[in-house]
Amino acid sequence: MDIKAKVDLSGNDTVVSKLKAQGLTLPINIDMVMKMDGNTKTGATGASGAFPIAMIYKMDTLSMGINGNKVPIPSDKLGAGTSIYGHVGADGKLKADSIGGSKMADTSEAHITQMMNTIQKNINFPDHPMKVGDSFTQDMPLNIPIAGNSVAATAKATYKLLSISGGYANFDVNQSMDMTVTVKGVAVHLTGSGAGKMVYSIKNNFATEYSTLFNMTVTGSIKTLQINATATMDMDYKYTIN
Repeated sequence: MDIKAKVDLSGNDTVVSKLKAQGLTLPINIDMVMKMDGNTKTGATGASGAFPIAMIYKMDTLSMGINGNKVPIPSDKLGAGTSIYGHVGADGKLKADSIGGSKMADTSEAHITQMMNTIQKNINFPDHPMKVGDSFTQDMPLNIPIAGNSVAATAKATYKLLSISGGYANFDVNQSMDMTVTVKGVAVHLTGSGAGKMVYSIKNNFATEYSTLFNMTVTGSIKTLQINATATMDMDYKYTIN
C-alpha cells in the first residue's frame, strides 16, 4: 500500500505558527509505504461444521516521509508479526480466540473478530451464472473499531466481468466510500472513489489478486482548527491458496 496525502490546516493561527516554527510548511505532504505478508492456515472441520484457523501477519516494510523528510520509525518489531488464533463456524463467520497465544478479554475478542470478518469478507456474486460484460454492485457497510472508537463507513463496489480464462475470472472494479470517524467528540469525514482490477479463482471461490487506485478527500475540525486533505492510496493484494 502506497499512500500520498496533502494536508492543509487553517482557522487557528497559533497552531499553524507552531507548525511553521518546527519547519512544517503548509500544506503538509505525507508519503507512506507499507508492505505486509500474511499466512492463514485452517484445520480439519469438526462435527459441528466449525474448523480452527490461525492467521499470522508480518509487516515487512513501513516508511514515512513528511515534506520530503524521512520520519524515523522503529523497525525492531516489524519482523515479529502478529498471530491470531480462532475458528470459523458453520455459518462461515470467524471468531477470534487469542492473540499470540494469550486469551483476550471479551471486548478485545469482539473487536478483533469484527475486524477480521471485515478483512476476510468475500464477494457476494449474483445467484445466476454471469457472462462476459455482466456487472453487479455490492454494498459493504463497515464498522471498524479503532482505539475504542467505532468507525462507521459505507462502501460500494461495482464488478464488471471482462473475461474468463484458465479457471480465473477477470473483473474491472469501481469503488466508492463514505466514512465518518468520531473520536472524543471530534468528527472527521472521508469520501473517496477508486478503480482497479480483480482476478477471481473460480475453483477456490476467492479473489487471488486485487489492485486499486483510490482517491480520497478528508475534512474535519478540532475546535477552530479546520482540516482539509486529499490523498491517494495505491493498493495491491496477492493471495496464494494451497
